[in-house]
Amino acid sequence: MKLYGYCRISTRKQNIERQVRNILEVFPDTIIIKEIYTGTKFQGRKELEKLLKIVRTGDTIVFDSVSRMSRNAEEGFQLYEELFRKGINLIFLKEPHINTDKGNRKSVEHDRRCS
Repeated sequence: MKLYGYCRISTRKQNIERQVRNILEVFPDTIIIKEIYTGTKFQGRKELEKLLKIVRTGDTIVFDSVSRMSRNAEEGFQLYEELFRKGINLIFLKEPHINTDKGNRKSVEHDRRCS
């Protein structure tokens, strides 16, 4: 079972390293996927599309925030539901209450620190 971190910025003026740092602080062995994307839909995000093709049941994707997963609530909910049904664990560092990987020790520790 693999652990992936997905980091996305919308413009080249933003700094992606904060997201990388936040994820690696909690999950140092994470495979980090970086994406610079300016569109309004998750379709067309090449790195996210590659990640979605390789994740398997039992794998985990960590996001700094739920806003990094999608650009709007409808698409975010669809992707969240799709991944959940496939047995992909989702961890959102800034919104631990919506994590699907409640049993992950590090996720639970992070939940306590953020409370």
